[in-house]
Amino acid sequence: MLPILIKSKFITRMLSVVITVQSICLFPLIISNGEMDEVGMNHELIHFEQQRELFIIGFYALYAYDYIKGVVKYKNKQTAYYNVRFEQEAHKNEIDLGYIHGRDKNSWNKYEV
Repeated sequence: MLPILIKSKFITRMLSVVITVQSICLFPLIISNGEMDEVGMNHELIHFEQQRELFIIGFYALYAYDYIKGVVKYKNKQTAYYNVRFEQEAHKNEIDLGYIHGRDKNSWNKYEV
């Protein structure tokens, strides 16, 4: 299954509650405020795979847990966001455009908040 790409500055602006959202993966959608480069698309495709692995709801539950844990630990929303295990995997591997094809299932599990 491939994601559905939606370009909408309005939606990304509405989703920019915690941090500014340029693009976001909300399975089965990838929503972007405009054209995405290969690195940005690869980042969102990593999230797409993470969400599939955790049957969507598991992803959001763990994401929320990691984010709240990060806010408590770091006392900073942006630092908390970058330390969510799913974001760590996506940011670390976004420039490797072949990563998604050789990625081990549950690779996000190597990271900790």
